[in-house]
Amino acid sequence: MKKKWLLTLTSAMTLFLLGACSSEESGENTGDGGNNDENKEVLVYSNSLAGGRQEWIDEKATEAGFDVQYVEAGGGEVLNRLLAEANSPQADVTFGMDEAMFFELLDEDLFVEYEPSWVNELPEETNIGEGYFHPLVEQRIFLMYNEEFVSAEEAPENWQDLSDMTEFAQKYRVPAQLGSGTDQKAILSILLQYVDEDGELGIAQEGWDEVEQYLANGYQTPENEEQLQNFADGSVPISYHFLGGIPAAEEEFGFTAVPINPEQGVITMREQIAIINKGEDNDYSAAEEFVDWFGSAEIQSAFVEEFGGLPVNEIASESASDRLLEIAEATEPMEVDWNFVRENLNAWIEKVELELMP
Repeated sequence: MKKKWLLTLTSAMTLFLLGACSSEESGENTGDGGNNDENKEVLVYSNSLAGGRQEWIDEKATEAGFDVQYVEAGGGEVLNRLLAEANSPQADVTFGMDEAMFFELLDEDLFVEYEPSWVNELPEETNIGEGYFHPLVEQRIFLMYNEEFVSAEEAPENWQDLSDMTEFAQKYRVPAQLGSGTDQKAILSILLQYVDEDGELGIAQEGWDEVEQYLANGYQTPENEEQLQNFADGSVPISYHFLGGIPAAEEEFGFTAVPINPEQGVITMREQIAIINKGEDNDYSAAEEFVDWFGSAEIQSAFVEEFGGLPVNEIASESASDRLLEIAEATEPMEVDWNFVRENLNAWIEKVELELMP
């Protein structure tokens, strides 16, 4: 699965990376991050730069005295790029991936320990990176239904219900592929209810059967259709989404989503940030300043006001929209052992894609 993700990196991104590296090599400060008082150079790898985010960050970062270059790709692609470059790291900072991916990178000694200036503004239970990575934005991935077409009495209580609900056969969305973190979390929402150390890949057979039936009974959105439009018009009135995207989706497609909060809670992941380990002789001052700046309550507050999201920073969270706070109140985070997920995720995804998907 890692090889598959790595091969999907676009040529454009690779060329951009090579151009960025060449630019760094030709500078006077090669090997120290290019840091000086006026031009703090930082190369950032992230899966959270789309939708105008990169342009916004770049404008604010330039005002703050940074010269930031970017490599943007999906979470799995960023992960595998960082792993591939382990012997000769190019990035200075990475952010956006979830806890499982960051733990995998930590296992490869790819981070340097650093305590950001804003670390005391984080809830203690969210800061699980052992001093090497720290959370920025919380995302919850949850089932939802369109109340125009499904009543509260008709709606499923959890993901597992859907596999047996013949009345909703082909009326609820299931992943068509598992390249995105959100689609992966749909599968994890089921698998993690069937953890069994004696089972295949740590999951009881009942769990694999449940996932297979869930996928078979649901609707995979074709490439020529928009899943949110299907949800809005009632053709597929049960779906799943990530918390930060709800307000914009509701406005664009004209629906009101009702979140489903299972007894086990909803998958809650937190986008992380870390400084890449480039050796003992590297000057990390520019990267440290960038982490301090980007994760600060001031910047995170402004960021979520512009793009939505639920900041982990308790001061910045006051800037989250009322709608996001409403959904957060209506859902309860699931307890997840991210180390267990990290150890098995690639194998789980491979099994589902090769054996269980229709």
